[in-house]
Amino acid sequence: MPSTPARHRVADLRLRSAIVDRGSRIYWPGPTGPPRALLTLFEVGASNRSIDLDALCRTLSAACDFVVLAVRYDLLPEQRAAIERDAMRTLEWAAAHAADLLADPDRLLIGGRGAGSALATAVRRRAYEQGWPPILRQLMIPTL
Repeated sequence: MPSTPARHRVADLRLRSAIVDRGSRIYWPGPTGPPRALLTLFEVGASNRSIDLDALCRTLSAACDFVVLAVRYDLLPEQRAAIERDAMRTLEWAAAHAADLLADPDRLLIGGRGAGSALATAVRRRAYEQGWPPILRQLMIPTL
C-alpha cells in the first residue's frame, strides 16, 4: 500500500447546510509558516471513494503547500441546484474564514474531481458573475 505524504494537521468540519450527508475536512501542510493558498475542493459521488479523497487531499496539501478544504456531496438529480447554491456558500465561508484557517484570503483556489470539477466550474462562474470572491485558479483533478 503506497504511503501518503505527511501533513501537519487534519480536522473534520461540519458546515451548516441544507444538504444532508455532507462531510468536510480541512488539511494543513507542514509546520506553521506564512499563510498559504486555500484550495476548496469539491467531490461529488459515492462515499466509498472517501479514502481516495483523503489521500488526494493529503498529497495536495503536502506537495503543493496548500490548505485544503475538502467538501463531499452525495448527488441526487433533484438536489443539483441546491448543491450548487450550497457549494457557493461554502466557498464564501472559506473566503471569509481563510485567515482563521491559517490561509491567505487573497489566494483562493477551487477545484474538483469528476463531477466535482463541474460543480467547481459552476461555482467559479457564479462567483465571477457576482464579483466575489476572487478565485486565482481552478484545478480539475482527473478521476483515476
